[in-house]
Amino acid sequence: MLDLECRNCGFKFRKEKISPRCPYCSTEGKVGLLKTAQDLLDETLGETSVMDEERKRRNV
Repeated sequence: MLDLECRNCGFKFRKEKISPRCPYCSTEGKVGLLKTAQDLLDETLGETSVMDEERKRRNV
């Protein structure tokens, strides 16, 4: 079973495969894998390192 989330309405659900349409709001193409806490941390840390690089570039 996959943990899925609609990127349009935020509805979270489980299915055996990724559905093309949200079962709650019926929006097509917005269903994806539910992000884990680690995924969110990795994204945040990646953004921070990009910001740090930009700051360093501007100070030189």
